[in-house]
Amino acid sequence: MARPDRIIAQVSLALIGVSAAGPLWANMCSPKDMTSKFDFCNQRLTLDERAEALVKQLTLEEKQSLFGNGAKAVPRIGLPAYQWWSEGLHGANEPCVTDKGVTKCPTSFPAASAMASALNDTLYLGVGKVIGVEGRSISNLRAHDGSIGDGLTYWAPNANMERDPRWGRNMEAPGEDPHLTSKYVANFVRGLQEGEDPEHVQLVATCKHFIANSLEKSIIDGKTITRHDFDAEIPLPELVDYYMPSFKACVQEGRALGIMCSYNAVNGIPMCANRELLTDVLRNQWGFDGYVTSDCGAIDDIYQHHLFVHDGETATAAGLKAGCDSDCGGVYNTHLVNAVNASILSQDTVDLSLKRLVKIQMQVGLFEPKDEQIYFDSSRYGIDRIDTPEHQQLAYEAGLQSIVLLKNERSTLPLKRGSKLALLGPHVDSQEVFMSNYYGARCASGKYDCITPPIEAIKRANVGGVTTGYRGVDVNSKVNNIEKAVQVAQDADTIVLLVGIDAGQEHEEFDRSNCTFPGLQADLISAVAALKKPTVMVLIHGGAMCLGALKDGVPSIVDAFYGGEKGPEALAAVLFGDYNPSGKLPITMYPPEYMYQNPLTQMSVSAPPGRTHLYYSGNTEFAFGTGLSYSTWSLRLVEGPDNQLLQAGSTRVQVELTNHGPLAGQQRVLAFARPRGALAFVRGMKRQWLWSYAAAELTVGQSTKLTFQLEPLMLTHSNERGDRVLHAGEYELAFSDGVQEMITSLTVAGGDRVVEASAFMSQRDVIV
Repeated sequence: MARPDRIIAQVSLALIGVSAAGPLWANMCSPKDMTSKFDFCNQRLTLDERAEALVKQLTLEEKQSLFGNGAKAVPRIGLPAYQWWSEGLHGANEPCVTDKGVTKCPTSFPAASAMASALNDTLYLGVGKVIGVEGRSISNLRAHDGSIGDGLTYWAPNANMERDPRWGRNMEAPGEDPHLTSKYVANFVRGLQEGEDPEHVQLVATCKHFIANSLEKSIIDGKTITRHDFDAEIPLPELVDYYMPSFKACVQEGRALGIMCSYNAVNGIPMCANRELLTDVLRNQWGFDGYVTSDCGAIDDIYQHHLFVHDGETATAAGLKAGCDSDCGGVYNTHLVNAVNASILSQDTVDLSLKRLVKIQMQVGLFEPKDEQIYFDSSRYGIDRIDTPEHQQLAYEAGLQSIVLLKNERSTLPLKRGSKLALLGPHVDSQEVFMSNYYGARCASGKYDCITPPIEAIKRANVGGVTTGYRGVDVNSKVNNIEKAVQVAQDADTIVLLVGIDAGQEHEEFDRSNCTFPGLQADLISAVAALKKPTVMVLIHGGAMCLGALKDGVPSIVDAFYGGEKGPEALAAVLFGDYNPSGKLPITMYPPEYMYQNPLTQMSVSAPPGRTHLYYSGNTEFAFGTGLSYSTWSLRLVEGPDNQLLQAGSTRVQVELTNHGPLAGQQRVLAFARPRGALAFVRGMKRQWLWSYAAAELTVGQSTKLTFQLEPLMLTHSNERGDRVLHAGEYELAFSDGVQEMITSLTVAGGDRVVEASAFMSQRDVIV
C-alpha cells in the first residue's frame, strides 16, 4: 500500500460526518434515527436484501462517492462516511485512547517475518484475536474523524512470500514457505474475525497483496522498475504451488471477508484488472464471498503505469468488471459516472460491487442499533481490554518464540550472570526499530520511549555484573568509533554485537540492492571478532541478512528480527538461558554472491540457482528450518507411513521426541518431503517442501509422541495446466528439530493422478 503520509490529505478532504469519541456510526439504524425507516435497517430481511435496498436508494453520483477508501456520507438518507483503510499487521495501527483518566495504547507484537519462526498456529490465532479485541475496543473510545484507521476493515495480514531478501517489505510476510505462510495467515484471519458475537464479525481481515507482490523499487541494469509498472512473469505451476496457497488458505481456511489486489501485473495483466484471478479463481473456484479493494493507487496504475488501458474511465471499467470492488485512491470516485455514461461500464456491475461493500459493513454491525451489540459496548470492549497484562504476556511470549539460535560454539550461550558484558553496535539502545512497520502508538508520551532498549533489558538480566553499551557505528553512515568500541570490548568477559538494519534500508517503495550489512557494521564486527573473545552476534532485521565470512568469526549468532514491544526483554531472556530458544529459521540465509545470481525481477522460484529452500541448489549460510536449542534432543520413528492408506486418503507418521537436557524447553519438529530416484527429475519438481510441523514442551528426560497426518494433496505438484498432481514414485520424509533429522520413506504406487483440478478454467482443456 501507499505510505499513509502520501494520501492523508486526499482522505481528509473526501470525508464528512466527523463524530466525537464513541461507537462508530453510533446512531445508524437506531429507532430514533432517520435511517430506521429504510429497509436497509430492517433486520428481518437477509443481508442481500438489505444491501440491495440501500443501493436502490442511491443516485449514480451518490454511488460514485462510495467507491473510494474514504467513502463519503450521503446525508439525504442518513448514511455516514466510512474509511475502509485500517491496519493491523502485528498490532492495531491505532492511537492511544483515554477513558476515565486511564490511557492505554495498542499492544505491538513481533513482525510477521519474526513470528513465522515460532511455527505455532495457536500463537498466530491468539495474536490475531488480541488485535481484533483491541481494534474494537479502541474504536469504541477514539474520535471518529475519517482518518486512516477509523474503520473496522483491517488490511491485514500480508499473505505474500519472502521470495528474496532484498524486497523492502519482507518484515510483513511470514516466511518463504507456502505451507507455513498458509497456516500463519489462516489462523491470524480467524483470530481477527472470530469473537464473542456469533452474529457479527469482530473485525474484517483483508489478505494482501493478491498476488505475487514482492518488488517495491529497484534499479536493475540502469533501469528503474517499480511495483507500479512491474509485470511479474510467473509459470503457471509456480503460481499455483508457490504464490497462491497462502491466499487460498486465507479464503477457505480463514474465511477472510477481504482481499486486496496488488500493484503489479501478472503475466501481462494488472492484478486489479485481472478477472481470471479476481473472479474466476478467487470467487468462482475458491468460494470467496467478501470484498476486494485495490492497493492504494493501483487503479491509477492500470492506465498511468501499466498502460493497460488509456484513461480513468476505462481503468474504472476494467477494475470493476474484473472484480475489484473498491479503489483506495481517487479513480473510481472520479470516473465512474462517466464510464457508465460512456456505456463501457454497466449499472449492474456497479451495483454488484456496491452491494458487496455494504454487506461487509453490515457484517461488522454498522447497520444495526449499537446498544444491542457487544462489540460496540465500551464496558465490554473498552479501556479494560487494551494492552492488558495478558496481552503484554502474549507479546513477550511471541518475542521469545520468534528468536532463533543459529550458532553456538564453545557454549558461548547462555551468558553467565555477574559477568562483564560489552554491548556494541547500532541497536544497543534502539527502541522504535523493534516495532517494524505499520505500527500504532505505543507509549502515552506519543513516542516510543516506553519500550525497553536492549542495553537496559540485558543490564537488568545481568544481575551482579557490569554491562557497558557503546554503539561504535550507526546502522548506515560513515560515523566511525570502532577504535573506542574495541577498547570497550577488550575490558569485557563477553561481547554482544547488536547489528542489522532498520526502516532506512528496507521499507515500502524501496528494495535493498544487497543483503549484507550497510555502513561500517562489517568493520566493527571484524574488529571485535579479531579479539577472539566470547562474542554473540545478534541480528535485528526484517528481510534475511547475508553474513559472508563474518559468520565464521564469532562463536554465537542469534536472529532476533523485529521483535515487537517486548523484543529486547525476550532477547535478554534467551541470552541468559531463562528461555530455551525454540525458533526455527523461516527463511533461507544465502551467501552474499547469491544476489548477483538472481535478479529481483526474476519471479520464477525454480529458475537456476533457485529461490527458497524449495528450489535453491547452492550452499546456504543457514538453511530454512535451522534452529538450535540449549538442550540436546533426539527423534525416533514410532510409526511409519502406510503406502496403501495414502492411496486411499491419508496416512500418519508418529515420531518420539525426547529432551535430554540440561534445560527444559519447547521444541519444534518440521516435516519435509523430498523426491527420490526418477521422481527428482520430474519437470519443475521441488528439491524439498514443508508439509507439516508440530511442537512440544518437555522437561529434562521427558519424551512425547508427535503425530503428523499426511494427505495426498501435501505431496502434489502442479502441471502446466495448473492441476495438482500426485506423482508415483519414491519420497523421503524427513523430520527435523533444527539440528538433526530423522528420515523415513514413502512409496506412491500406481500412476500419476490429479488430486485437485486446475482453478484456471481456461486451462482445463489444455493437453499436457
